[in-house]
Amino acid sequence: MRTKTVKIASSHIITTCATAAAILLFVVLGSRVVSDAIGGTSVPDANSTLSVAFLLNIAIILFGWRRSKDLKEALDAYDAAARLADRNANTDPTTGLANRRELVRALDEALAVRRGVFLVLDLDHFKRVNDLYGHLAGDKVLRLVAEAARNAAPADACCARTGGDEFAVLLPDADAGSAEDVASKIIERLSVPALIEGAQIQVTASIGLTDLSGCSDEEGALRQSDVALYAAKRAGRNGFAWFDEELEREISDRLKLEEEIRRGIKSGEFVPFFQPLVDLDSRQIIGFEALARWRSPGGVLLEADCFIEAAERTGLIGPLTMSVVEQALKEARAWPGHLKLAVNVSPVQFRDATLAEQILKLLSESGFPPSRLEIEITEGALLEDRDQVLTIIKSLKNVGISISLDDFGTGYASLAQVNRLPLDRIKIDKSFITTIVKSDQTAAIVNTIAGLGHNLDVPITAEGVESEQIRSALENFGCSEAQGWLFGRAISGDAVRAFLSLGGSDQPPTEKPSAEQVTTKRKASRRW
Repeated sequence: MRTKTVKIASSHIITTCATAAAILLFVVLGSRVVSDAIGGTSVPDANSTLSVAFLLNIAIILFGWRRSKDLKEALDAYDAAARLADRNANTDPTTGLANRRELVRALDEALAVRRGVFLVLDLDHFKRVNDLYGHLAGDKVLRLVAEAARNAAPADACCARTGGDEFAVLLPDADAGSAEDVASKIIERLSVPALIEGAQIQVTASIGLTDLSGCSDEEGALRQSDVALYAAKRAGRNGFAWFDEELEREISDRLKLEEEIRRGIKSGEFVPFFQPLVDLDSRQIIGFEALARWRSPGGVLLEADCFIEAAERTGLIGPLTMSVVEQALKEARAWPGHLKLAVNVSPVQFRDATLAEQILKLLSESGFPPSRLEIEITEGALLEDRDQVLTIIKSLKNVGISISLDDFGTGYASLAQVNRLPLDRIKIDKSFITTIVKSDQTAAIVNTIAGLGHNLDVPITAEGVESEQIRSALENFGCSEAQGWLFGRAISGDAVRAFLSLGGSDQPPTEKPSAEQVTTKRKASRRW
């Protein structure tokens, strides 16, 4: 664009010069013709030549004037186009706000003087607007947000759309109080439903704020604002939060943990440990539950509470689970035929319609009988797509796999939901079991659940049995199976093999503590 403009300008200069020369020649020749006419002299050939030259100069002048006019108009058009291109290069076409390029330029200026407040805004669940009302309505919502930002911010602010449903507002001279006022006004404006495409649409926004006096460069400002935005979302959305160094460290640790989990899955660091399942009447072991453990490179054995939440959050729970289940099936294949294997499946995994196929594939590859496998699900699975959950469960049961409802009493399952599931067993959470000898109310709850299982013809297993007193109470309540430290802690596959090689015994296997200590970040209230 600029090269073409220069060429046009050069042509304009040349044309102007030619026109000026023609005018000068016109004046000289015209003067000669007039002078001859006044003097009465007549030289036919000379006068004819001068007349022709005179007329040619008139034509050249007219042509030059027209050409100069055309070139000037073209030059003006190209200048206007260049200005428009520069403006478009710095403007978001949908909202009319500054784009990321212009925002970065303004941010660099503010960082040079270490002054101002930087806000980042993210619409909460904006995808639903596009899904429900279409992208045309979505674009109108984006323009509504842009208007709210412009109206809330002072004249010297830089309001930008940085992409998708993300916006930013740079307040170059704001203090904390005025920045919070801007954030509050934006949130308040968006809280009012708007009539868009015939529908009342309301959106909310989360806003993160960071003080630029504590930022040395653009990367730091963007990172801190993202941390603040995360804090606003974690607090419940539809609000704002300031950058917090402690939260940044927490996020950094979380990201490191997630990366270590990825590496650990690839290198086979996640392994199954096995806790005995005991028949309360005979005190005989009837199987083992596989519990995930992480053999970290430092030699520390981590319990599931240290990593399961991170694995679920990052979508790594699927490959982690299948890795542990695959190892457990291969280990259990060599056990006596009367011993069952129980494995846990995360509620998150029920979002995957191929879950049943994955489990059946592992069974086929390991050669482990489906009738000896028990899949434990928690009440959280009932909060997912219930039709899909039920389809997966039925697919598993069709090949003979048992289904157990784990941690019953701690989630959101209603009796109606439980009744719709084809359950083979209900497991009472340890938080109830450990206090039944101390609390009459808790004992009554456990007794009621045991009675419910009896009436539904569904066996009840108690978790967290740690004393003979608890075991005796559970027997009186009618619980059929139990597990807990009274019968044995979770042990490695090697220890299980050693126990079974001796022919088993009435006493569950034990494994002495070693330098490899089991560690958990908090008291286990949820098993994997």
